[in-house]
Amino acid sequence: MPALRLLCASLALSTTRSFAPRSLSARRSVVRSADLVLNDENVEAVLEGARTDMEAVFGYAPDSRKVGITGTVELVEINGPFVVIRLGGRFWHQRSDVVQRVANYLQERIPEICDVEIESADQLDDADKLKEKPGW
Repeated sequence: MPALRLLCASLALSTTRSFAPRSLSARRSVVRSADLVLNDENVEAVLEGARTDMEAVFGYAPDSRKVGITGTVELVEINGPFVVIRLGGRFWHQRSDVVQRVANYLQERIPEICDVEIESADQLDDADKLKEKPGW
C-alpha cells in the first residue's frame, strides 16, 4: 500500500511538471540572470528597450507618427527606489495604461524599482482623445 501511494505521488508530481510551459521557466531564469542595478544608465537603457519593444504604444516608429501618435517617455529622476518619468505627445492608449506598461517593463528588468511615477499629474490628461470622440 505505501508503495502505491508513493507511485501515485510521483506520477502526480511528474504530470504537474509536464504541463508547466518550458519557455516561461526559461524566460524567468534569463530575466533573473539579467537583473540590472537601479541607476540612471540602466533605466535609460531599459526605457530605450521599451520604446522598441512597445513601439505601437509610443510615437518613435514612423508608422505611429503617420497616424498622429507622437507619445514619448523620458527619465526625469531616480529618487531612492522610485523612478520618475515624463510623458509627452499623443498616445493611442490611455496615459494611465502607458504608465502602467512602462512601470511593468522597468520593474521586470530592474527589480529594485518599487514604483514608477509621473513627473506631474497633468501628464495623465487624456483630454485630446475626448475631443476627437464626440458624444463621450
